[in-house]
Amino acid sequence: MSEGKILDASLIKDLSNHIYEKRKATAFQIETLTKAALSRNDSQTIYRIINELTELTNSGTNSAKMGAITALGSVSVALGSFAIAYFLEEIIKPIFATFRDTDARVRYYACESLYNIAKIARGEILLYFNEVFDILCILVTDSESSVKNAADILDRLIKDIVSAKSTNYVSILQQDQEDQQNEIKSHLVDAQGVAIQVNNPQDPQKAFSLPKFIPSLLERMYTIDPFAKKFLLSWIELFDDIPSLELISFLPNILEPLIKFLFNNSPSDVRLETENLLNVLLKEIKSIAKVKYQVKKKQLEQRKKDGDEGDSKDVSEDTKDEKTQEEAKPKEDQQEKEANQDELEEEEDEDASIKSSDTTVIRTTPQTKSEPKNPEGEVFLIGQDIFIDHTKIIHILLSFLKSFENETKNEFANEPHEIYCQVQFIALKWLREILDISPTGILRLFPDTLSIVMKNIAITDSERDFELRDSFLNFSLALQEFLNKFNHQNGNREEDLILGITQEVSDDFNEVQLPKTINAIIKQFLGSTNELSRITSLQWLIFIYSRTPQEFLEVFVSPSTTFDLTDLLKYSNDSSNEVIFKVLQLLAKISESNQEFFKSFIIKLIKLFEQESHEKSHRVKVDFIIRKLCVSLDSEIIFTTLSEVLTTMVDDDLEFLNMMIVTLNNILLTAQELLNFRKKLKNLDVYKLEDWQLFASLFQSWCHNAPSALSLCLLTSNYELAFLIIKNLSESEVTFQLLTQLDVLIQLLESPIFLKLRLQLLEPEKHPYLYKTLYGLLMIIPQSSTYTTLRNRLTTVSSLTHTGMIATAATAGSSTSVLTTPVSTPSAGVVSTTGAITSQLSIKRKRIYEMLDKFTKVQDKHEEYTTNKVGYQESNYEGSIAAVNSIK
Repeated sequence: MSEGKILDASLIKDLSNHIYEKRKATAFQIETLTKAALSRNDSQTIYRIINELTELTNSGTNSAKMGAITALGSVSVALGSFAIAYFLEEIIKPIFATFRDTDARVRYYACESLYNIAKIARGEILLYFNEVFDILCILVTDSESSVKNAADILDRLIKDIVSAKSTNYVSILQQDQEDQQNEIKSHLVDAQGVAIQVNNPQDPQKAFSLPKFIPSLLERMYTIDPFAKKFLLSWIELFDDIPSLELISFLPNILEPLIKFLFNNSPSDVRLETENLLNVLLKEIKSIAKVKYQVKKKQLEQRKKDGDEGDSKDVSEDTKDEKTQEEAKPKEDQQEKEANQDELEEEEDEDASIKSSDTTVIRTTPQTKSEPKNPEGEVFLIGQDIFIDHTKIIHILLSFLKSFENETKNEFANEPHEIYCQVQFIALKWLREILDISPTGILRLFPDTLSIVMKNIAITDSERDFELRDSFLNFSLALQEFLNKFNHQNGNREEDLILGITQEVSDDFNEVQLPKTINAIIKQFLGSTNELSRITSLQWLIFIYSRTPQEFLEVFVSPSTTFDLTDLLKYSNDSSNEVIFKVLQLLAKISESNQEFFKSFIIKLIKLFEQESHEKSHRVKVDFIIRKLCVSLDSEIIFTTLSEVLTTMVDDDLEFLNMMIVTLNNILLTAQELLNFRKKLKNLDVYKLEDWQLFASLFQSWCHNAPSALSLCLLTSNYELAFLIIKNLSESEVTFQLLTQLDVLIQLLESPIFLKLRLQLLEPEKHPYLYKTLYGLLMIIPQSSTYTTLRNRLTTVSSLTHTGMIATAATAGSSTSVLTTPVSTPSAGVVSTTGAITSQLSIKRKRIYEMLDKFTKVQDKHEEYTTNKVGYQESNYEGSIAAVNSIK
């Protein structure tokens, strides 16, 4: 034997032999030497044997390395399951180093040796579990099949050891784990459901620590190798199957890399296994949430019951004297302890299930003999003390739902669309469940959630990915149902408290998150060109206003807000009619209960019309907007308000005012939406102040266009004013624009709208000014097909009325009674009636001439404006003809 060496040269030579049997026999000899030293309790000799073998693994040939590795395994066999604990670190470290050797045979024998060591050490190997796990991760992707097979056998052994020993095995050496720098922080939950952060909830004396293992797991989970993914999935499933390890509490840490297992061209079996594991984890957090719900509900019921008992006790004590009250005082103290019993038992249960480290901030107070026990014998439910960071989970899920332009899509730009959609379906499924599991988490991230959902609606609709689009739309509706569910005004207050929706949470949402949500919706509406996305945004605005109108409007009156709701119409120019209709629905809904907003909205709407008056499609857009507004709001209010605003714009662009009145008049006469309003106008009684005010409010703005004013008079049977307008036209220059508009009016007289007027032609004695007006029109327009139409109508009626008058005169001549002027003086009643009629006629005439004066002044301004404006365009004809064609 060489000086200073335990292993002589012959043993080293045989150990380095290229023949396996020779190396194996030498390893048995070294095993015998180790047993002899162990029997003498000669630890120094054992250390020297291990050190000499370690030197051989570092500097020897490949054969020497293989022999030394095999010999280290034999040393562990010689030491046995107890003594190996004292030498395990020295034995296992050199073997770890050989797993990175370039020779596959060295790696194979390293697997074999580590298998033998683990089989002897059993629970002690868990002290080095992180290193073993890293090695296994490397080996499962080895290019040599023999190494992979050996690694698979070793992996099964380590899994068996973890399953049997991980939760309760304490190392023989009872090593203190001092270095806790690399631990993932975990949480404990107290009796009130408050999460308290700690460093390590497991006993530091235990050989295996899940919090210490999680960082190693995370480092490996970003692999793209399918074999490594399957290996990691099998281990995650194993840890999840051990309830006391509570892997689920680390879900926020592993969720993102776990979902990414689906990417990088993963095989179908890996994707299927990953999705199944995700479903299992989702089911677990749902079960935990259900357990916590039941516990909190039971605690709330118990507190309520204790409170009721306390109230009844106070009432009975009021009837006792001071001595009785003093005797009852210990009972009250006892009752307070009973009220806190749930909290004490909750903390004791936590202490029993998870042993805290020195850094734990929870301290449980031992129950004294004098303290009463819980009479109901409350049972600890598995999962009630597990904290899961749902907010972090929501962040992770949203990262997979971000739009295709964002980094999430760029990172996986080469992935098949099918895989990316699968991930989004999974994320949406989880978010739907979290709506019920963690409502407070969703409320805190509601603006981001809704913004991402609406962006994806736009993207999926544009790419015609209808299945995914419908999923996003359904989730959008689920978010609305979620907000309705937790509306404190109509919801179950007790239910909200159990779920954590306190008044403070609700106030935070309304004051902080709701404005952010509205701003996100507005931003999405303005930034998107997709029609469905815009409609969804508007539906959300309508929903939020319906739910919280006051908070909704406060967002737009804030000094920091420069956006006005009426600007939604401005940004809808290039949108479809459905988008514009949704905008009008929102504005109309606000206007229903806010007169000030309505007036401001109409003013801004007219300003918008004025700004866009030179666009080709302007008239069509105005027509659509006004008609749809009349669907949502009272058409009378719409028209009277429009008229009032237009009346105040006398000094503005008269050409625009003229065009607006022509458009409004066409809508008034032809739109089906204004059927009831037209009916009211046809039956106006000018002698009634209310009816006259309605007519006057419209007429004052209708004065900006003579044919429109004339048509309003004819519609309301105000024929005397109509005739005066005809006479006024004779004093001004008759333009081509005027003639074309009168032509349109005459054609409208043949439509069903003016049926009442045509029937009134049969009573010329009652409506003399109607005849004068129509004949006046006949005299103004040139001879054309329209002229012939009106002349034929008047000729037919004139001949009919003339025949009727002759027949009436003949009948009167053959009668024996003759109508004569009464000789007697009329009675007082007759005089009174005549005076009243005269007074009414006087009031009517005064009103008529007031309107005529208004008409004259406005027309004078238009004439002056026309004279000063060169190249005045007669742009109203096409719109008028279109209105007539729609009637026909």
